[in-house]
Parts: sequence; C-alpha cells; structure tokens
Amino acid sequence: MALPAEPFAERCRRAAAAAASLGVDRLLASDHGSVRWLTGRESEIGWGPLYPISAGTHVLLDLDGGGRIFCAEGEEEAGPAIDGLQVVTYPGYTVTPLRAYTSLKQLLNGGGRLAVEAHAVPIALAPSAETVDAAPALASLRRRKDPAEIARIERAARVASVGQRTFRACAEPGKTEIEVFSALHAAMEKEAGTRVPVLPDLISGPRMALVGVPPSDRRLEAGDLALADLVVRVEGYWADSCTTICLGEPTDQMRRLHEACVRALDVGVSMLKPGTIAGDIDAQVRGMMREAGYEYPHHTGHGVGVSFHEEPRVVPGADMVLEEDMVVALEPAGFGNRIGCRTEHLMVVTPAGGRVLTDYPFGLQI
Repeated sequence: MALPAEPFAERCRRAAAAAASLGVDRLLASDHGSVRWLTGRESEIGWGPLYPISAGTHVLLDLDGGGRIFCAEGEEEAGPAIDGLQVVTYPGYTVTPLRAYTSLKQLLNGGGRLAVEAHAVPIALAPSAETVDAAPALASLRRRKDPAEIARIERAARVASVGQRTFRACAEPGKTEIEVFSALHAAMEKEAGTRVPVLPDLISGPRMALVGVPPSDRRLEAGDLALADLVVRVEGYWADSCTTICLGEPTDQMRRLHEACVRALDVGVSMLKPGTIAGDIDAQVRGMMREAGYEYPHHTGHGVGVSFHEEPRVVPGADMVLEEDMVVALEPAGFGNRIGCRTEHLMVVTPAGGRVLTDYPFGLQI
C-alpha cells in the first residue's frame, strides 16, 4: 500500500518560521531526527554518534524556508528532491574526518545570527556567528504527527508486531536469547523488505530483574519468564513494543504481576485523550502498579516519531498537555522477588483514548 507523500517543503517553512520567532537569520538543523523530518534523509545509526567517513548531514534553512542540504560526496541521491532546497556536498571518503568537518564548516559560514540544535552540533562545526538553541522549538513542531507521519509509524508498528508474534512463536527452552532475537529480527526485516535497525531488550529467567539490557547467550529454561522490548526503525520512523511470556505454567506470583501490568496499561490507554496532562497518566499508571505491590524505575511512556524517545514524556511531574495526533508508547512494568514484567503498546492520541497501532497478543502463556 502506497504511503502518503511527506510535506517536506511545508515542514521546512514551519521550521524557518520557528527560527524567525527566535530572532535569528538562519537555522542549522543537525539532529538525526530533525534532518529526517525536514528532508527524508535517514542517518546511518549503526555508526553511533561519531562519523568515521563523513561529517553527517545538516540542513541550513533561510527564513523563507529555502536553503541547503549539506551531505558527503556520493550521498546526493540519498533523499528526495525538495523545492527550495539545494544539495551541497563536501569531501567524505577521500579525506580524514577532521578535513571533512573543516570543509563543511567553510560551507556553513555566513553572516547573521544562527539558530542551532545545541545538543547535535559537533564542536568541530561550532560556528563563529552568534547562536541561539532552537532544539526546543523544533521539537515542539514534531509533537503532533501529520497523516504521512502516522502512516509511517503505523508501518513500523506492524513490523514490530511481527517481531513480537515471532518472539512468542519461537521462544522455547534450550534456545539462547540471542538465537531468539536473531529469528525475530529476520522476521521483521522480511516483513519490512528492508534493513531494520533494532534497539532490543530480550531477557529471561533471573535476568528479568534487569532493565534495558540486550540479548545474551543465556539459554531459556522451562518455567522462565521472558521479555522482548523491540524498538524498531523503518525508513526513518520508529515504533516501540513489549511483551512478557512464560515458557510453561506460570506461578501465581507471575500471574498477579502480569495481570497488574495489563490492567495498568488498559487504564493508560483510556487516558490518552487531548487535554490530559502527561504527568497525570504517569501518576495513575504508576500508582496502580504500586497499589498492586510493584515498582518500576523507568518512565511510564514517551513520544515516538523520527526519534524513538521524544515528547511527550510520561514521567512523574510532566506538565505537557496531550494533543490529538501525538504518538505515545506506554509501558507499565513491575519488578520484584527475582521476577519482572513489562507490557507496552504504541498509540495515537484521539478524543476517544489511545488508538493502538501495535498488534500482538498479551497472554502470559504461549
């Protein structure tokens, strides 16, 4: 099914208007998510924060919404053509990283005040002009998703859901965590028809007391709890998902914990309406888990889009008011007595509550 076209030129105009409100003359966007949102160009996240063969891709916007996309030589066709944006290259593979940054900095030089994303501009590119941090203003533009974004997040959610269903189907005693992850990763890439970067938690048995750890060579055993938290990116947009299963007959303690997580998630889904305060959702969901006798050290939820964690943050005291068409993942959990459980869905905020985008069973037993 063809996805709706993304309004890149309109997004650039909105970003330029946000920069103008800050009293600057130009805007330099360097954050991976911002570059993807503005231009459709994906970052190679496997490289990590440092670029061994280039200085990354950056977007320099004038206040009329026009401007330039700066990328390494050979990456001219890495994204769609956008009205008003000229692609300008700098040396990449043929020079050292330091020379690449030097070449790019020369291209960025210009007069007037410059808005930047302070957290994303390398020191090697630090401009000589007076700068203003535009990161909060750009993040605010991305909170509510347009139809093209929601369609792409839905697609990523379908891929994550295939991973979760494969996890349920292939997790069995004797297999290692990394073997199970390899199987579900392959299933997700087959569904997507493209490479799928994944940030995975995949844990089992006594490791269920841990939070935020990748799969290991531990072999699953009969009676284990096992958890897969799959954060996947498909063509620049992310989805988040999590299920917990039991490899055998769960104990009463396991059932109570899992049922508490599912109840808390259901209540959180019902609260995802315009006008709800993010911190109130956290207080309700976290409070339900605490009343059941469980705690969790992480957030209750977070926004998802061209970044896998963005606003709104569903954390204690968060004062952001939800708006229609925000996309939020909620993930209540409980940890204690050497067991753990987390359940998660990805949703769009609607007047009727969260519209769930992910699709996989939550039953504790396989």
